[in-house]
Amino acid sequence: METLNDDIRVFKHDFANMVNVISGYIKADDMDGLKKYFSSFEKDYSNYHNKEILNPKIINDPGIYNLLVAKYEKAYELGIIINFEVFFDFKKLQMPIYDFSKILGILLDNAIEATNTCDKKQINLVFNEFKRQNVQIISVENTYLDANLDLAKIFEKGTSGKSNHSGIGLWEVNRLVERNKNCILKTTNDNNYFKQELQIYYK
Repeated sequence: METLNDDIRVFKHDFANMVNVISGYIKADDMDGLKKYFSSFEKDYSNYHNKEILNPKIINDPGIYNLLVAKYEKAYELGIIINFEVFFDFKKLQMPIYDFSKILGILLDNAIEATNTCDKKQINLVFNEFKRQNVQIISVENTYLDANLDLAKIFEKGTSGKSNHSGIGLWEVNRLVERNKNCILKTTNDNNYFKQELQIYYK
């Protein structure tokens, strides 16, 4: 936690220096140098901007917080960007935290593996709650390559599109969802994104 917060403070502290460097390229009319510098700047900024949401005050369950930090760091090492949106009170989660954390961990592991094979390495993770509909929705959306993926078979035990994998992950997710009678898992895909949406209903 301290490392993440320190990284953000360092970036903000250095921001004035970065502006001075950019100004130097502009004054010298060195567009090639500016493009090269800005490319590195943009990558770094994206990383720190996404880290800001990884705040224990926002993700207010320490177990889920630690899980998300671990997955974020794993993705970052592979050059994958995870975009976070959190409109959710984890202390009011309407399913057992044990089952929820297993589902979330498996979905993120799968998303990271699938996205790592793409040129565009992006995962969109959204935690939302719609109180009028009495539903909490967790969405994991990732880029992927297999547009011909058979959604009817991916939850079968032993089914996997990856070599040296047991194909048990999504089967386990399906088992956990069925065990929690107030939950639905909606799976969709298009030419660009594969999406898993966990819907948790409550009274």
